[in-house]
Amino acid sequence: MPQPILILLFGAGNRGADSYGPYSLTHPDQIKFVAVAEPETTRREKFARAHGIPVKYQFKSWQDALNAGKIADAVLNATQDEMHHDSAIAAMRTGYDMLLDKPIATSLNETLHIIQTAEETGRLLMICHVLRYTDFFQKVNQIIKSGQLGQIINISNSENVSYFHMAHSYVRGNWRNLANSAPMILAKCCHDLDLLYWFLDEKCTHLSSMANLRHFRTENAPEGATERCTDGCPTAETCPFYAPRIYLESIPIKQAVSRASNPFIRGFGKLTLDQPGIAKALGKLIPPLQTLTEYSGWPRNTIIGASQSDEAVMQALKTGPYGRCVYRCDNNVVDHQIVSMVFPSGITATLTMHGHSHQEGRTLRIDGSRATLLGKFSYSQAWIEVHEHITNQIKRYTFPSEVDQTAGHGGGDAGLLEHFVEAMRGQKPPLTSARDSMESHLMAFAAETSRLGNKTVDMNTFRNL
Repeated sequence: MPQPILILLFGAGNRGADSYGPYSLTHPDQIKFVAVAEPETTRREKFARAHGIPVKYQFKSWQDALNAGKIADAVLNATQDEMHHDSAIAAMRTGYDMLLDKPIATSLNETLHIIQTAEETGRLLMICHVLRYTDFFQKVNQIIKSGQLGQIINISNSENVSYFHMAHSYVRGNWRNLANSAPMILAKCCHDLDLLYWFLDEKCTHLSSMANLRHFRTENAPEGATERCTDGCPTAETCPFYAPRIYLESIPIKQAVSRASNPFIRGFGKLTLDQPGIAKALGKLIPPLQTLTEYSGWPRNTIIGASQSDEAVMQALKTGPYGRCVYRCDNNVVDHQIVSMVFPSGITATLTMHGHSHQEGRTLRIDGSRATLLGKFSYSQAWIEVHEHITNQIKRYTFPSEVDQTAGHGGGDAGLLEHFVEAMRGQKPPLTSARDSMESHLMAFAAETSRLGNKTVDMNTFRNL
């Protein structure tokens, strides 16, 4: 029986510890985390306890971990985006294969350098393009390749970022300012651009993009709005971005659960919203309901350390970045963007990204000469419909949503790790190579070049820069 792949984790935050970490606990024959590098003590120790990692393999930095020599088979690199380049280069040169969270890096030159280093050193490098590994997008790809839609004419894809996710990550959070992060079209939508490349097996020839920051600006602040939500803001009841409602009461998460396709889970969500006292009492008897009434997951768990108490959350909102008024932050990334693309076969495609959706998810429309595909892939729903032109028949496919199966990215996180193990063992090649993964990043950087320069980008020229 094959031994598990031994993993050194760089970064025990939301993605590293919460999204990828649990896989090793449910699949101990596949992956074993044997070391962790994380600067925040509480996160490092919590991850180490969960995975039985001895103190000598608990490191404060990825540099300290690499100085200890090669102590695992591979690195799972879930550091902050701006740390990807230096940590990935050093780990591969130390001899580690790597699973690297997206985006590959925050600049085009650093992205290319990482890919080139993997090829020069002969290391396996897989990028966490998790949507390729979901049943939903696997089915979309299968339908396209089967010819059911006929000749593909146009693809319209929307990345609908929920209003509170936008506020959390791109207004108050780590990805709010271009000086310290990747462009939003890269950080949020390299998945979507990767899917286009995968679906069509073609590289975009021309691309143009328009975007701006329309809403989260000082001049849009309601009259009397305070610097912080906790300063007695008079608009608390009417502001969608009021921080205690998001982090202390977890209302947006409960609303998302109340839209779940599973009727029992949907009922739990509605109960926590309509009858919170009853829900809390019943939660003592029904564990899934208690998980929701005492919710401690994302985004709440990203703003505080080990303590999950309401008092700790409120203190974080009073003193940290996530309690700031969304109209008084140092954000400068866009809050909506459109990318238009043309491919060699003549197929056109558009990607719309915005941060003002009532619910998190993607919507998809693919028009072909024989049929149209419609799809929705969200936190609470996942379905595909194929509308045939001649017969007017509709074929519908439904999938468990993320909230239905409590699986990250609709099962994509687990699917990615499964494929990484198979690639490490030489059982099958990766679903996508690192150089193929780079194509989505090139498109994202080209989109940023287009929007800033107000021009159409010739992708063949851009690739050769």
